[in-house]
Amino acid sequence: MRSRHAGAGSRWWCSNGDRAVGASVRNFGHGFIAAMADGEGLECALEARERWLELGRRAGIEVLECGSVIVARHEDELEVMAGAGRDERRGARVITRAEVAEPAPIPIDGVVGALHARREIRVDPRRAVAGLASLLEHDPGARVLWNAHVHAAEPGRVDADDVAVRAPLAIFCPGPDYRALPAELRPRRAALTLCRLQMLRVAGPGGRRYTPALLTGLSLLRYPAFTAQRGSERVRARIAEERPELVAAGIHLIVAQLPGGDPIVGDTHEYADTVSRFRDERLDRLVLAEATALLGVERLDVREHWQGVYPSMPGDPFLVAEPLAGVWVVEVVSGVGMTAALGLAPRAFDQMVDRATGARRGAPVPALAGAPPLSVEARADCGS
Repeated sequence: MRSRHAGAGSRWWCSNGDRAVGASVRNFGHGFIAAMADGEGLECALEARERWLELGRRAGIEVLECGSVIVARHEDELEVMAGAGRDERRGARVITRAEVAEPAPIPIDGVVGALHARREIRVDPRRAVAGLASLLEHDPGARVLWNAHVHAAEPGRVDADDVAVRAPLAIFCPGPDYRALPAELRPRRAALTLCRLQMLRVAGPGGRRYTPALLTGLSLLRYPAFTAQRGSERVRARIAEERPELVAAGIHLIVAQLPGGDPIVGDTHEYADTVSRFRDERLDRLVLAEATALLGVERLDVREHWQGVYPSMPGDPFLVAEPLAGVWVVEVVSGVGMTAALGLAPRAFDQMVDRATGARRGAPVPALAGAPPLSVEARADCGS
């Protein structure tokens, strides 16, 4: 086995495949800042927005400052939206029924208003993640190893296939494959499980352009910024009575149009320790029915179907743990990776460096291994 030393300031990145194919590319590519809960979640989302814009310029990634429109079809939904919009950091405000058509060319029959969130961004996730990888490959201070499966780790050393990398800090980001980690690194959280999504890519109907991401009152049931508002339980009870099939399938609707014109539509949510590999056509039909109603079209032509899988855990959306000295596991354990991960990463890294520096000096360090010092949020398994 070849032994490599990570020099001062150098970074090694090991990927177990030859490109990204997981949750980072199987999503809407939408940064839904207004939906994040108060505290670190919202702060990470705001920081991530700026990093997306910066990295987009450096990597040649198209980052759209597109906003979101959440359509309300009932007054109780508007009440919840207004509560979330009171925090100016979210950059969101309630708009009238007549104003809805200005940012979004959709029919307004039955619409009573909407929440227009203006700070949201969107990327094509497949191109964006590939662009970030390319940027890293061309960084003189980084070394990228593709098809390098990491099978062992100890303080100061990581073994990946035929390469051993020696470094003072190692960070594992396994996504839904956390059970494949060496036993001593696996997160030990009783409620940690997997979430499976069903999503679709459809042809843009009639060449229409939908600049903002489009959502409905179903999203108020899932995102912590809304579930924390007064009246949210009333909305949940009403929708559960009116549309029990949607609630049972964990459906909330997002329509996010890619720069090329095809919208991504979804999604469903199913939780299990072992998720099925088989797609349920009935769930796709439910999602498509909601999308056609929102867009005011008779049908949508499906180009692609897929499943997304990510780790999920109630409470805090971030898992940051140090199972061995200098060896960390970092996960976004909800569906807000595209929204918040680029804000979480530098915060977590700074904590790791501070801890390592304090340990070398013999100074007290924060006890991050059991739970990071981050506030508890409502579950946000949104798949954005």
